[in-house]
Amino acid sequence: MPARVVVLGGDSPAAIRTELNAVTVLPSDSRVILLEIMTRFWPVIQIRVKRCQQVGEQGARLGSRQRGALGAEGCALAQGGIDTRVRGIEVLGPKPTFWPIFKEQLFRRTFLSCTARAHAWCQEVCRDRGRLLQLFGKLNQVLRHEQAFADQFLPDDEAAWALGRTCWEALVNPLVQSITSPDRHGVSPLAWLLSEYLESVELPSHATSHGAVFGSRVRRLTQLLVHVDPGSPEPEEARAAGEMGLLLFLGRREGGEEQGGASQGCRSSSLQGISQCWRGMVQQQVQRFLEAAGQAPDLVERYCGLYQRLRGVTEELFGQRAGFVLALGQGFAGALLQLSFPTTLHVGEQFARYLDGQIQELHGAAGSAGLLQWLQHILEPFVVFSGLELTHVFEHFCRHYLGDRLLVQGPSWLEGAIMEQIGLCFPSRFPQEMLSNLSESEELQQQFYLFQPQERDKQLLELE
Repeated sequence: MPARVVVLGGDSPAAIRTELNAVTVLPSDSRVILLEIMTRFWPVIQIRVKRCQQVGEQGARLGSRQRGALGAEGCALAQGGIDTRVRGIEVLGPKPTFWPIFKEQLFRRTFLSCTARAHAWCQEVCRDRGRLLQLFGKLNQVLRHEQAFADQFLPDDEAAWALGRTCWEALVNPLVQSITSPDRHGVSPLAWLLSEYLESVELPSHATSHGAVFGSRVRRLTQLLVHVDPGSPEPEEARAAGEMGLLLFLGRREGGEEQGGASQGCRSSSLQGISQCWRGMVQQQVQRFLEAAGQAPDLVERYCGLYQRLRGVTEELFGQRAGFVLALGQGFAGALLQLSFPTTLHVGEQFARYLDGQIQELHGAAGSAGLLQWLQHILEPFVVFSGLELTHVFEHFCRHYLGDRLLVQGPSWLEGAIMEQIGLCFPSRFPQEMLSNLSESEELQQQFYLFQPQERDKQLLELE
């Protein structure tokens, strides 16, 4: 009776070196599985009885693909080896299937169908920008159809994921590229739609008015175009879009959740085009604001209000996605970068004065979570200065205002909290050095106060 059986595989009878499995056979076993769940085809498989009642070795070769079972009866020593009688060997391989051919044809059909739809819809949008609002219903209908097909007919998650990626590459990517490309007037259809949306949100409207319906359709379209699958690092937007029925990434769903999705590489190009379009729209809005209110006494208050409004619109359209928040900041920075030098001096001084006023109002208040959150809310519009020439002007005036506050009011925890929030807005780090020098001076002063009694005690000890 065999006690130890080793199975090896190779590409030829002369090269059988890969050990596939090692099986210990119990005396009570009458049927033993040697190989199963094989993921690779081996032209030659060798079964070696390594150990029995006597020391020796006997090899047997056979061609197999998936699974083998060995039954043996008795072992006897014969001519220095092991004489093993094998009752039978079963080899079970995969059943023939047309799935590889069908999968290729399915993906080809999906790609051609989605490409044709994308081309037709792009032509409609080029002729009439208003057709852009109809894309949500069309896209949602196509993606729902593909999702239902994946749930009912595709055999595994991998196939559903590949079908979703094909649909995304052939349908969504060309559409995004088309609607973000500028026309002969230099304005893309998506930029026009976003500008119309910004104008509509500035006007008060009822929930059932034309403006409210228009805004809802724009938000649904933009959230669909930037939608990600629930398995990605940003699930909040996926759940929000899922509540509207946006089955964008095809996959085998269990428990109501999608398991597949288009790859990050497939989404990156379309998301980049949309974020660049939003960046240009923000820069245009900020430039108009600076041209109209650049010399106004309440410039900074209105600037902060504009930032918070556009930040809210960004979240409404695209969710809390880091890429679009970054595009928002880049749009503000691009507009500030276009300022002339005299205007930059004026704007930098206005921002430094506004910050000084806010700090003086909060001076003496005890630190709390609510106050820190409010401080972060105030300072968020200042972060976009980082890397601009404006930061040098801003730092120059902030240093003077900081010196006045330290002389009049003394140090405060607010100063350190502000440096943590907008430290990048001070390229030369002069305010940070001032606070560091002040802290070091206070420490030396405390040491001096402790040193004086010690010196007096030493002098009295010498007199005694």
